Amino acid sequence: MGLQSMLLTSPSPDPQLESCLVSDPAHIGEGIHDVGEHVRRIQIALNELDEADLDVDGVYGGDTGDAVEDYKNKRGILGPGQVTADRIVGKRTIKSLDDEVLEFENLTPPGVGLVSPTEAGDPHNHSLCPTPPRVSAPGADNRAQHRGTPINPIGNAMRINIFGEGETDYLGFADFATEAQHANGRPLTSTLTSGCASDICMRSAPINAVTLDEIRRLAQSALVGGCRFTYASNQEKFATPRADILSLGTVIQQHRIADPSNPGNPQFDMEVWVVDMF
Repeated sequence: MGLQSMLLTSPSPDPQLESCLVSDPAHIGEGIHDVGEHVRRIQIALNELDEADLDVDGVYGGDTGDAVEDYKNKRGILGPGQVTADRIVGKRTIKSLDDEVLEFENLTPPGVGLVSPTEAGDPHNHSLCPTPPRVSAPGADNRAQHRGTPINPIGNAMRINIFGEGETDYLGFADFATEAQHANGRPLTSTLTSGCASDICMRSAPINAVTLDEIRRLAQSALVGGCRFTYASNQEKFATPRADILSLGTVIQQHRIADPSNPGNPQFDMEVWVVDMF
């Protein structure tokens, strides 16, 4: 059986990471298979698990080597005769990263992470959350459900939920649309000033060029606190905007959240990416 976590396998298994899991000569390090998507995924894993604060650039440089060495020393991943860990991702290291990321993806509780893995969201008075007709896909209690929505927003500037249905109202987000034909009563983002938002999210909606441009326009400058963008969708909708999301900034978290009514069926999984925007 190969790697299991969404981070290290989605959208498809990476041949270099899979080889690293089973073959000693396929280990990854500085100067050894050291540039590419497989390195970017390792960097994200180290940021998630050890708060390594790496630039997710896909280059296995000195900072990534330092983070790998620290990760292995903390967990006692040592080779024969080693007193301190080396700076290489080999079979044991990639297996450890995969196991920990899989647990992180499945068990990160509300209040701790950046995205709610459950329909409950962060602790709040759920009896005040909206109901149909404003909500098109309510939870079992007929109120807006919060799986895949942001928690712990980063700033106190405007918080915008593009094509939202009130599922983030309790955290101070406001619903907007980027295009009139899809507004359904929501105000348009074109009425907002540039650089007004510290937090932007979207869920279960496709990202097109107009929406992407609006996200960039609305994002608060890093000089005054920056902006975090959270995107959650099923696998079908997520097939298109991966490159677009990567163009927005640094991916700091990447998750798969199972549908509680269809556990074990990846067709119904929700994929979530969290980006600190440039």
